[in-house]
Amino acid sequence: MPAATTTPERRRSTRIRTFIGAKAIFNQRQSTLDCMVRNQSDDGALLIFAGSATLPELFELYFPLKRETRMVRSRWRDGERIGVSFAAITRDDAPIPLDLVRRLRQLEQENAALKARIAALTEGA
Repeated sequence: MPAATTTPERRRSTRIRTFIGAKAIFNQRQSTLDCMVRNQSDDGALLIFAGSATLPELFELYFPLKRETRMVRSRWRDGERIGVSFAAITRDDAPIPLDLVRRLRQLEQENAALKARIAALTEGA
């Protein structure tokens, strides 16, 4: 009986199988791609995209269920699969969660509408 060959594990932490939806955010937060996180460890994750994805080396990964954004770095690519490592971020480089950006834009629009309304009311006085 031939001896079983095993591939040495290169990860520093144990991976956990997952089935979590996420979004890759890039291009100065102007572009997003939906993906599935199929396994995850403390150091990185395996992402599956619907088709071959062209992504920059460094991008944000947003987890809607957790409302969490992590900066990731591409380590390898194989068609629809991309292995990423979680990038260390300094406090100044920390990405702003996408839901907070959307809320800020909404509040800025409401603020502008209120200012316009105040201006319209004070002109008639």
